[in-house]
Amino acid sequence: MDIIIWMLLGAAFAWYWADTTKAREVAILHGRRACKEMNLQFLDGTVVRYSTRFKRGPGGQMYLARDFSFEFTPNGVQRYPGHIRLLGKYLQVMDLQYTRPEEQQTSNLIMSTEYSEESQPKNNNPSNVVDLANYRGTRH
Repeated sequence: MDIIIWMLLGAAFAWYWADTTKAREVAILHGRRACKEMNLQFLDGTVVRYSTRFKRGPGGQMYLARDFSFEFTPNGVQRYPGHIRLLGKYLQVMDLQYTRPEEQQTSNLIMSTEYSEESQPKNNNPSNVVDLANYRGTRH
């Protein structure tokens, strides 16, 4: 009986490791693509997972929500933080924080996507990027 429990624990660990590795690859793909579209350089070619938890998706199903951090640069000198949240293997939120030289203030660019069944969004239009510095000035 003990061998069955150990085998189930080993299988659960192997599944978690493989699923986390796939999610990391998806996060790297999204980070590189976002940086390329915004003329930024994705640094170190990797992301770091710093949080994993269960979270409900739009349909009420339970998914593993994983948060990743990465760094990027607009000019090759300064490093800025970025954040990606995956719900399962799908992008939920991407947040890029950096200071624009012409504004001399911190701007948060947040890219949020609706949940979809595809790992690659069909719409490559960056219109879902919101510059919070401009948004705050237009609110009433």
